[in-house]
Formats: sequence, C-alpha cells, structure tokens
Amino acid sequence: MALEAGDKLGPYEILSPLGAGGMGEVYLARDTKLDRQVAIKVLPETMTQDKERVARFEREAKLLASLNHPNIATIHGFDDSGGTRFLVMEYVEGETLGSHLKKGPVAVEDALDIAKQIAEALEAAHGQGVIHRDLKPANVMIRSDGTIKVLDFGLAKAMADEPSGAADANSPTITVNYTRPGVVLGTAAYMSPEQARGRALDKRTDIWSFGIMLFECLAGERLFQGETANDSMGAIMHKDPDWSLLPSSTPPTIQLLLRRCLTKDRKHRLHDIADARIELENAIADPTASSLGLAGAALRAERVTGVHGVVTRVLPWVLMIAAVLVAGWFAMRGGPPPSSASRRLMIPVPGVTEYGDLAAAPPAISPDGRFIVFGVEAPSGETRLWIRPLNDFTARSLDGTDGAAYAFWSPDSRHVAFFRRGRLRRIEIATGREQAIGGEASSSPRGGSWNARGQIVFAPNANTGIHVINAAGGEARQITDPDPEIPDGSHRWPWFLPDGERFLFTVWTNDLDAQEKFGGVYLGSLSGDQEPRRLLSDPSSAIYASPSHLLVMRGDNLVAIPFDTREGKIEGEAAVIASGVLYNRATGYGAFSASNDHTLVYAGGQAFLPSTLTWYDRDGNRTAVPVESAAFFNFRLAPDASRAAAEIPGPTGDGEVWIIDLARGVRTRLIHSASENSDPVWSGDGSQILYATQDRGVEDLFVRFADGSGTMEPMLVDDMDMVLYDWSPDGRYIAYWPLGSGSGTPDIWIYSVERETTEPLIAGEPTYEDARFSPDVRWVTYVSDDSGRREVFVQAFGEDAGARAGARSQVSTEGGERPHWRDDGLEIVYIDPERRLMAVDVEENDGKLSLGTPRELFTFDDPVQAGDATGDHLRFLVATREEAQSEPLYVILNWPADH
Repeated sequence: MALEAGDKLGPYEILSPLGAGGMGEVYLARDTKLDRQVAIKVLPETMTQDKERVARFEREAKLLASLNHPNIATIHGFDDSGGTRFLVMEYVEGETLGSHLKKGPVAVEDALDIAKQIAEALEAAHGQGVIHRDLKPANVMIRSDGTIKVLDFGLAKAMADEPSGAADANSPTITVNYTRPGVVLGTAAYMSPEQARGRALDKRTDIWSFGIMLFECLAGERLFQGETANDSMGAIMHKDPDWSLLPSSTPPTIQLLLRRCLTKDRKHRLHDIADARIELENAIADPTASSLGLAGAALRAERVTGVHGVVTRVLPWVLMIAAVLVAGWFAMRGGPPPSSASRRLMIPVPGVTEYGDLAAAPPAISPDGRFIVFGVEAPSGETRLWIRPLNDFTARSLDGTDGAAYAFWSPDSRHVAFFRRGRLRRIEIATGREQAIGGEASSSPRGGSWNARGQIVFAPNANTGIHVINAAGGEARQITDPDPEIPDGSHRWPWFLPDGERFLFTVWTNDLDAQEKFGGVYLGSLSGDQEPRRLLSDPSSAIYASPSHLLVMRGDNLVAIPFDTREGKIEGEAAVIASGVLYNRATGYGAFSASNDHTLVYAGGQAFLPSTLTWYDRDGNRTAVPVESAAFFNFRLAPDASRAAAEIPGPTGDGEVWIIDLARGVRTRLIHSASENSDPVWSGDGSQILYATQDRGVEDLFVRFADGSGTMEPMLVDDMDMVLYDWSPDGRYIAYWPLGSGSGTPDIWIYSVERETTEPLIAGEPTYEDARFSPDVRWVTYVSDDSGRREVFVQAFGEDAGARAGARSQVSTEGGERPHWRDDGLEIVYIDPERRLMAVDVEENDGKLSLGTPRELFTFDDPVQAGDATGDHLRFLVATREEAQSEPLYVILNWPADH
C-alpha cells in the first residue's frame, strides 16, 4: 500500500517516502511517543496474508532486534495498524555506499576503514547467529561523520516466500521457500556461488559479499557485471576475478585477504569475518606489511605464475612455507617470539573431514607443538588419523586407526591415544606400533587426557562419570559420579592440570534449566579428597593452556580466561582468541587444542549441517519436498508414505521427534521433552511411533500415537542406553542395540513384546547394526564390517525360538548401507559407497534365500544423510546435503600475544 505524508500507522506519522524494493516500501516517519525520526518498512500484502509466515517473520524480527552494535542499524520493533504490518527501524541519515561508489573508486585508506566497520558489524551479527544474506552497497549507509551503518540484517531470511521477481542491483530476489534446493535468495551481483545455486547458507556467504564490496570500493568497478541477473550469476559461478583491476597501492595483505574472501569453494574461503577485521586493522596500521616480511613475497610468488588458476594452488604452499619458517624459528629459539605479534595461517588437509560428527577426531596438537593429529575420512567411510609435522609440507596417515575418535597426546608427545571399536588405544608416532590400553568404551566416548605419571582420565560414553586407567593398560575405575538429581547428567571432556592430580571436566545435561543451574566446567582430582568444584557455567569442553589460562567455547568464539593453577580459581575476564571455531552443541565439544609453546590449532565449520528432503523415483527423477531444511539425523516413512517421523536436533543439539506431512511440508513436534528423543519407527498400521528417550537419564524405548494423542507409554526400560533399529510389522519384535552389552561395538538384540524377553541375534566384534525385519518377520537385514568394509547381510530369524543365530548371506558386493525390504519380500535395496541405489532380487525356497546380483537403479546427486523407501520401492525419500569437503586447520602461533 502507498502512504502519503501525514498518514499514521499507530503512533508513527509518515513524513516522506524513502524508497521501495522487493522487501517492501520504506518511509521516513516520526515516532510521536518518543519524538524521534524512524524508518518504517511496510511489508507486502502477499506476506502479511499468510499467518504462518507472519509468525515466522515475527520470530526472526525478535532475533534481529537483539542486535546491538554501533555499525548495525537497529530494528526497534514489528507492529501492525489496521491490518498493515510494518517494521520500525533506526533512521540513518547519509548516503548509501552504492551512491558513493557511483563517484568512482574510494581512496585505499577510506576503503579499508569502511570495510573494517562493515566487518565489525558482521562479526557482531554472526556472533548472534544472524547472517545478512543480502549484503550489498545499497544496504550500507555512510553517515556524515564517516560512521558506517549496515541495514536490513537478516531480513532476506525473514522475508522468504515472497513471489519471484527479477534480480537486479537494488532488489533482492525473493522466491518461494528459500530453503528448497535450486531456490535463489539474494542480490545477483553480490551473492555467493552457493547462494546462486540455491544451497543452504552459512556466514561464509556474507564473507563473499563483503569481499565483492571491498573489491568494488578499491577498483571502482563491480566485479561480476552482467546485463541480466542470470549473466551476473553465471559470471559468479564460472569466472575468476580480474585482480589487475585493483590499484597498485592496495596493501599486499589486503590482496591476499580478497583472494581468501572470493574463493568459490566455501570450504577454502575465509572462515570467519573476525579474521578479515584483524587483517584490515593490521593493513591500516602497516599498509606495506613491512613488519611481517611475508605478504609481499607471497604476492610476488603469485605474480610469477602469470595464470590466475595457478594462484589458488600456489597460495596454500606459500602460507605453509611461512608457517614452517616461523615454526623453525620457534624451534631454534626454544619458544615463541618475544615480540607482541601472533601469526595466523591455514593448513590444508588431505581429504574429507567431519569434525562436527558425534564421534569425530578433531585436530589435537602435541604438547611440544611439533605435530598435529587429526581425522580424515578413510576409504572405509570411517575416520582415520593423520599426522602433520609443522616442520614438513606433508601429512601421513596412521595405519590401524580407522574408526578412531577424539585423539589426545601423551605428555612427552611420543604417543597418541584414541578411542576405537569400543576400546581405548594408543599408537607410538615414531614406529606406528599400536596397542590396546583397555577401558571399555561405547561408540560415543567423550574425550580423555594423559598425565606425566602415566595415567589417563577419560569418559567412556555419553552418560557416565570420569574414569581413570594406567596408560600401560589394566582395569579402569570410575572417579566421578554424575549427580542423580541432574536429569540426563554426565561428566565428559576431562583435561589434566599441570600437577597431574587435578583435572578439568564438563558437567553436561541436555535439560536447559538443569544446564544453567548445574552444568559447566568443574575442577576434580584423582584422589577425590574434595568434591568437584564448579569453575565456569559454560557448557563447553575446556583445557588448560600455558601461560595460566583456561580455553573454553562461548558460542563459536574461543575465549581465554586467566586461571590461578595453585588456587584453582578464575583470575580475570575472558578474551576472544578466535571466532568461527567449530562447537558441537549436542556434546559440548569445541574443536581446538593448544601446545605448551603457545601454538593453537582449531577447526572451523559447523555441526549439524542442514539437509533437504527430496523424492526420487525408480529412474532417479527428483521432486523436492516443500519442507524447511534441517539436520535430519534419520527418519522413517509411514506405511502409506504420506508422513515421515524424523529426528531433528533441538536448541541444545538433542534429538527431537517430529512428524512431517510430506504433501503440505508441515512438521509437528511429537514429543515435548527436555531430554533426547531419537530413532523413531512406525508401527505396522501407521498409528504409533516407537522411539528412544532419555527422560530417565538413560535411553529407554517408549511408544506414542502418531497424532500426538494419548500419553507416552514404556515399551522397554533398562539400566543401559538403547539404540532402536526396527519394530517388526506385526508388532511382536523390536531390534535394538543395548549399549554396554559387552562388546563395546554395535550389536543386534531382539526383544519379544509378547514374552517380554530379550536375547542377542548377533553380537560381539566386529560391528552389527541398522537391522530391518523382512515383511514376513522371518529374516533380518543388517550392516556389518566383518569383511573389512561395511556390507549388507541377511540372516534367518527363528520366530518360534525367539531370536537365534541362523544362516546368513551377504547381500551387497561392493559395500552397502541402509537396507530396505520391499513389501512383498522379493527385493532388497541399499546404498553403496558411490551413492548408487542398488537393488537385489530375493527368492525363498525351502527356508533358504536365493539372492540375485546387485544392479544399479540410479545415483543420488548429493551425499545421503538419511533415507527410506516406500513399500513398493517405486519412490525413495532422502535427506541430502552438500558434498563434505576438506576443512583446513587453522593455526595461531603465539596466541597469547593478542591478549
């Protein structure tokens, strides 16, 4: 609707129009209550007519209103008057950066100052989990005093579901449901490659747009120009920047910064805007980088190539050479440089990394600062440990470590301990000799630490106290006991203090109220002479780092807190060391490590990458499901395939069970509980959901009606956690794995609902998991790695004898996951390591199965995070996400120098 001067919206009197665009009409108005000028953005009627969208917009607006920073234009509120809904925002006088750029290039010193202020605004917003998504010169105001104000933070997301419109330099492209694959949201000339492709977005999309704007300020020309939006997007995805447009006076470090911001593969792009802000501050103070003595040489090395494509290959090596030179200087001098300068660099890794996984192997630096050990995906699909010396260019894998999780070092830097196959193990770096220590653990250990006395403290699983064991082997004993009054409480992430007697550990619970009251970092001791004492309320892993600091996560910020080791007390305020550090909110783990010589290594990225739901038919044709992207851990289709029961992480990272209407894209939370709820499975008639819940502190199996009616009823309650695999179509049997059943690796047990008895179907090493009953409940498929890789097997199930080990056959031939039976029992499908959907014909003669040769149906386009099939095997629902890639390691040399 068009407004005129004098019109009123509640207490706001319209003074004049300010502009209009895809996000609505904007007016200058006077707040008659507070007697101040404000900007009013009237939302389009197409949005305000949808109650669900309005409610979602209001939730987003509340989050955006929480942003409070001098370089961010404030949102005062979201209101309505006579059916007109509008945002009330801070009115910023001045000119837009877009108007300023029409006059030509900006002086280098002014461009750096503008960019620094924009970076500070982004840093503040990203710290609150807010991504701009439509960063462009038109959304940056320059006040007369030179202060920068960034407008419209996060509104592109809040305004999603607008009708499509042409994308141009001034108006964002808002299309139906921005979370769907192939949907574009943003302004064409400034959007990132992943945004142009309609991918799920994170803060790195803002870093790309930031780089585009900084380039344009310096060069005076838009980097990716085109006559149409499609032309611009094509240039973004396929053309390299013309670096020759930059003025020769551009500081060398800023040229490197722009290359890092404008890397098309976001896995190799600058990870955090705080690092850009630091580079800008350094460049403003030292434009020629004379104090570093590295950047100029790096750029000269790039120019020698003469080919832009070679630059991307040379730059990482230049950075590594710089790292080695600095590390070599450290080795000769016996410690960090005496100057106040720190050094930051990235180290590429030789494969796919999944540091955000629940059983990951994030980087760990040796106490002497000479080596970094980290996990990379092995051909088996599991994590294998690799080691990278800081005085060498190459990394090497450590044989015998497939399946390793949460590695940590011996104090002499000669051995690495890790969890594998339900055991605590160690490997000698020089010889590669690997041996078992003992200490039975589950598939979800929660960290360890090794002292100079040869003792290891560790958390064997996600629901226990801290244990101690001799590093040479022997029996482990529990030395801390979780408070039974704390729901779902556990102790995890132990870390020895220098005296080798006391240790830090994290008290964890998935109950938000209990977490605030009881959770955080505690101080314990091996002797147990004193009760553990709470040091910090942060729900994070923590380590002690020289000189006398605790390092702990606050959001995705890694902070250092002064700490008196003698008294065991906090001594000062926290200071941010690094931003964008990977933090797993489901486990409390921060992916960082520090050495005695003040070297810090950490991983970036995020846990719980979002995925999208897509239907595939038997020929591989795709149809998107109109539901918001989420980190779908797993899901099951209802028997009629109209709905899916899905496990999705909640605010604490704990799983929540949701029912998704696949036709309408509406999802409804089934279980309202502060505890973990996971592994949903439908009953044969589609009326009920069986799931695992931690309401009692351990995972029991409960059942509830799928429409949310009735109450939650116990099905199988025990003193140990249970992982639910399947519920037989006739409702008589449950396949599950009781954690702690003996082997430490996943097993398959069968519970008889009628007899209320339980016994193993197949147990012991190696791994047996992901069991599914055949339609006639006479066979069970499962996945095992006893052949050296994960394959699909089928085994007889003795119905009259309960569960018994029977004849089995291997279904897959080249690896397989996620087996599924057709309703008539005549076909099994599974997914192989190449993401191919394979089908195997099944015949039964005289109680024996005859299996056909696996044949390929089609290949999934993206990695499959979860999946299920309809009973007739004509359609397949999968949750896919972007290709996992190599996340570089981030290293800070002499980290205390900045603080």
